[in-house]
Amino acid sequence: MRKIKTVTKRTSARPRLLAEHTSRSNVSASPARPQISSRIKLPDALGFELAAAIEQQIIYLELKPGAHLIEQDVCDAFGVSRSPVREAFRQLEAGGLVVRYQRRGIRITPMTETDLEELYTCRAPLEAIAAAAAARHATDQDIAEMRDAIDRMKIAFSEKNVRDFFRFNIAFFETMHRAANNKTLLRILSVIERQASRYRYLAHSQSNSMVPFVLRGNNEIFQAISSRMPQQARSAALLVIEEAREIILRALREYAGKAERKTKGKRS
Repeated sequence: MRKIKTVTKRTSARPRLLAEHTSRSNVSASPARPQISSRIKLPDALGFELAAAIEQQIIYLELKPGAHLIEQDVCDAFGVSRSPVREAFRQLEAGGLVVRYQRRGIRITPMTETDLEELYTCRAPLEAIAAAAAARHATDQDIAEMRDAIDRMKIAFSEKNVRDFFRFNIAFFETMHRAANNKTLLRILSVIERQASRYRYLAHSQSNSMVPFVLRGNNEIFQAISSRMPQQARSAALLVIEEAREIILRALREYAGKAERKTKGKRS
């Protein structure tokens, strides 16, 4: 059993960026209110539209782990009433991206080593199944879309555009999942992917090794799928996901360590 240190940053002012609560295996945040950005206004948005907008901010770590989501703040940021906000919170909670605490409200789910391990224990074999199935069932259009995603990843890599690279990486896997032609598998993977995405983006943005590794790995998966070699596709996908987990774990520990040092520095 790991010993987990907990360090909480206290703040009296309302900061633009959320203070963080971190440890070696836990990345979360203080009760201070986060700055919720709204690039679009959704005056008549349904809950799922609002949930999707907030989800993107969670995935890209614009809303930090542990951040307190206050209903009125979200209403003000997006120009909506309380009803779609409450529905959005319910959807985000069902997707595992936020947690509802008694007397503490809604908070962004912390990022922990335990959560990462559980996600990737499920994700690795399921991605392998999807890759093998895609090698059997992918249409010419599926193959073209996967090739296009990789081509766009290469461009983003050459331009050092991590966010675009990550976006096309997601597109590659989403196309592969659809190409597997298994609705149950697609549904299960969509839930796991939603929770795993912010861990993946953390590694893309923090680790120098993640982006070139993903580019090579996705290309190997694609070559096996486009060559209609299910077993090779399965093996390539399993290897990529397992090795990616180790890179993400190191990035998570580094991220937590930096946040903890920052917290200690402000206390001293």
